[in-house]
Amino acid sequence: MTTFRQSLLGVFPVPLRSFLKSLRKKIRDQIDFLYFPLWLVFQCARHRKKAVILYRLAALGDVVCTLPMCGEIRKRHPGRLLVYVTSANYEKMVHLSRSTDGVFGASWLYGTPWNYPGHFFGLVEKVYIPQTTTDERFPNVGAQSHLVDDLATSCDLTIPSSDRQPRLFPSPELIRTVCAEYGLTDDVAAGRLLIGINCGHTWPVREWSAAKWQQLVALFHTEFDATILQFGLTHGSEDEYEHLCNVRFLANRLKSDELVALVAGCRLLVSIDSGPVHIAGAVGTPVIGLFGAVNPSLRLPPDSPAVGLFSNVPCRFCQHRTPIEHWKNGCPYDIRCMKELEVHAVFEAIKSMIAKQAIMPSPTIFVSH
Repeated sequence: MTTFRQSLLGVFPVPLRSFLKSLRKKIRDQIDFLYFPLWLVFQCARHRKKAVILYRLAALGDVVCTLPMCGEIRKRHPGRLLVYVTSANYEKMVHLSRSTDGVFGASWLYGTPWNYPGHFFGLVEKVYIPQTTTDERFPNVGAQSHLVDDLATSCDLTIPSSDRQPRLFPSPELIRTVCAEYGLTDDVAAGRLLIGINCGHTWPVREWSAAKWQQLVALFHTEFDATILQFGLTHGSEDEYEHLCNVRFLANRLKSDELVALVAGCRLLVSIDSGPVHIAGAVGTPVIGLFGAVNPSLRLPPDSPAVGLFSNVPCRFCQHRTPIEHWKNGCPYDIRCMKELEVHAVFEAIKSMIAKQAIMPSPTIFVSH
């Protein structure tokens, strides 16, 4: 769905459009930079407390996986105001965690807000900025721990095993409202299964081909009365993932809290290694993850029904090797790990997961094919 702003920008030539977008972002950055201290002063004065800040702008899954840190931060800083600063795109999602005292949605770049003098003039006791090992702390070093633990360790925090699962709490009213907004009320009333798929786009080494996704959708419709919701991000009309048939195309359309609500309303999510996997775990929706470069045991929800599928090639899980053979770009083996993951194996896992749901939630398991 094209917004008025997008339609208006489309009238201008590409160079002018790019300039206007850049100018708009710079203005928003400056507004945030000036507004945030005022917002923080008000929050501290209202609660009569100093603040502790947890700061993580992106990406979606990383933000979700920092949420278990909130409990440990509260233990370290009792009586302080816990504020999460994140991307404006994720502000409503973080609110659904109920784990912070306040959330500020920002548009600035990494590091910029901490240029204020003296930890915000003495209002802030501590700032936590979690980072991943492979992409941010030690490039070319493969992470050896789960993403939840990896982010926490960067801040010298240890998450107890009982608290490692991130949690999000969309209300039944939010789920009903979002289903109605995207035309799913009749599907729910008719008792059709809502099945989510998240195809991409992301880094090439994580992607599964559009042809295989289409085969999987076709198999769904042969055995189940289902409505398939396509989540994720695509790159326009030339994108192969924009043309899947017999799906409800929701890619690029959802706000973060809407995505949480729809994933919570799904019977099952099938996804490549991406943010919706972590959202599914946070709302208790069973998830089947498709993996190759990444080890599913270090990404799947720690305490929520999940299955990780991967092909049995010797180069699998290359992201966790040191040095990393490749990651975001390029692959000396032509991304065999994802290309050899077959549709029938994924569909058999789906049928098994749905059958188990009728009895009881299944534990996290990992399956090699």
